[in-house]
Amino acid sequence: MTWPVTLKLDSAAYPLSVVQRAAYSLADTVTIQVGIEANQISLTAHPAEARLTLSPEQAHSLILQHLNDFALRDHINRETAGLREVLARAALAGCGVSQ
Repeated sequence: MTWPVTLKLDSAAYPLSVVQRAAYSLADTVTIQVGIEANQISLTAHPAEARLTLSPEQAHSLILQHLNDFALRDHINRETAGLREVLARAALAGCGVSQ
């Protein structure tokens, strides 16, 4: 594998917001260009600095790790949204704040 590192992602598995967060979190290591085509998101990564010691294979793995991390965070966030609202209401009610 050589630079640039290219990944094609299914937008159902990795929503654009997840891809953008992952790209931002890696900005100090690799610069990632994001493209959208139909049901696919394409990523093209380049080293952020000329002296980067990360191999293309390591960059590929790192990008996938970040994508999976942010996808899991997004999934947990969606699944716990109702619970967070109930807890916030209960906390506000306990403080005497009416809604």
